[in-house]
Amino acid sequence: MALKMDEYGIALDLGTSGFRAQAIDLNAKKVISTAITLGHPLPGSNVMDHLHFALMIGEEVAHNLVIGAINKIISMLYIDLNKVTTLAVSGNPCQLSIFQNIEIRDLAYAGKHALERYNVVPPKRDSNIVNAGKLGILVNDKAEVLIPPAVRHEIGADSLAMMVKTNFLQEKVALVIDFGTNAQMALKVGDRIYTGSSAAGPAIEGQGLEKGLLASPGAISDIDIVEGMQTRCFVLSEDLIPLKGDLIDTSSERIIETSEMHGRALGITGTGTIATIAEGLKKGLILPPKIKTPDGRIHLQDGVYVTEKDLYEAGKAIGAFRAGQFSLIEESGSAPEDVKAIYMAGASGFYVDPAKSRVAGQILPSISRVYQVGNTSLSLSRDLVMDPEMLDKLQTMVRDLRTTHIMLASSKVFEQTYVCEISYWRDGMPLNMYSDWLKSYGYHQLPNYAEDFQSTRLYKRDIPILGEKGLRVLKDVGVRLIGIFDGCNGCEKCIVACTNGAIEVQKGDMFTISVRTDRCDGMSCTKCRRACPENVFDFKKLRKIKIIH
Repeated sequence: MALKMDEYGIALDLGTSGFRAQAIDLNAKKVISTAITLGHPLPGSNVMDHLHFALMIGEEVAHNLVIGAINKIISMLYIDLNKVTTLAVSGNPCQLSIFQNIEIRDLAYAGKHALERYNVVPPKRDSNIVNAGKLGILVNDKAEVLIPPAVRHEIGADSLAMMVKTNFLQEKVALVIDFGTNAQMALKVGDRIYTGSSAAGPAIEGQGLEKGLLASPGAISDIDIVEGMQTRCFVLSEDLIPLKGDLIDTSSERIIETSEMHGRALGITGTGTIATIAEGLKKGLILPPKIKTPDGRIHLQDGVYVTEKDLYEAGKAIGAFRAGQFSLIEESGSAPEDVKAIYMAGASGFYVDPAKSRVAGQILPSISRVYQVGNTSLSLSRDLVMDPEMLDKLQTMVRDLRTTHIMLASSKVFEQTYVCEISYWRDGMPLNMYSDWLKSYGYHQLPNYAEDFQSTRLYKRDIPILGEKGLRVLKDVGVRLIGIFDGCNGCEKCIVACTNGAIEVQKGDMFTISVRTDRCDGMSCTKCRRACPENVFDFKKLRKIKIIH
């Protein structure tokens, strides 16, 4: 019998905080290898930062940076890229629009009148198949790229993934949430599915925190505060499995007990921060907005800690999740007590301790059954690679979902509930007063804790199958944008102002400025521009691209 020729597929997950890729042997129907990035190639850590960058610098530039990052990670997959015949990509509408280099202004400008003013015609964002060569992906030019549809402009393929890659659709009443920066969620009540998305922000994935880190080797993903106010850390290994870390005095950096992970913690993920908040609330160390330690910090191992500013940043993210869930329930005509089951998708949803998530307020206390399902977005792409006909089924599903989508950004329920969240995290409003305010609005009050709570983590790690070649990590995912600013005197105050080390100044006849995109906090930061005494720092003049090797 003649042997089949090697034929490969690539599954891609384009997340807001980073990309993931897997190589698949299409003959054997198995994963060969996995590669992930530690960060996003575009400046910033949220959708609006990425949209702002693309609109200001140029959509073509943004597209090229995304494709460049994809080409970097797929080159790490241990396969002959010329033998790739199929790729599938999942992600939110922002990432997939930049990936395809199609209209994005409808994602950035809110309201019908704004779209009319700018003469914007929103694309349908239905399922699509394009050639890899047309997009600039360095595989066989004729390889087909499968792109799933979006429900609405803030609910995309990654939301479809969390529904179809879990048992959510078999439940009578249940929630499913991708615990990422965009807080995409769906509520199933009988035969109807209500979808919505609220911007949780980067803190939920460890970004925007003083010692924050994405879910990657060396990240503190969980903590316990034990007797004597001592903190036990859990640190992600090279295989992304949380292992027992050091025991630390909570209010100082004193090491009480070392572990095999001693010296290996590099930062804290959003899940570790959620755990710290939950444990702090239970032990009385945290009373929002204050941390009741001598220096206002909760200390973890290897110099990592959580500050009061981190508490507020994480609190805003937690508030987006709680307000989003509450809003979908109210808008559907249900009560919080009706919803007993939740499926937690995404890296943050997988690594967080669900019991701590309840205490912190990330999931409603009435939830009694939790299923942690990991990265469903990459899993959906993998299924599409092996069964391209699934694309049509997703398109049919989307047509129904579009009729029951709820725009949380314009929901009165969400607006009023989120104001209560901010009052709790920023101003210290007691939860019983929060609940009274909800009642005064005519909504259900915050529910009581379900006593029969149980959680199930379905896999060992966020990405269950890494493949026989294992996991590779790409740290340098960005590029350098280079330009010359007329009037720059080379004072380097922009370098001092940038806390991420993203800026370099080279002296010559003219001063050349370069910004590393994956270290830049994006258009919402502008510390560099504000620090410039000559007021000449202009991101729009950074046009030349230098690849980081």
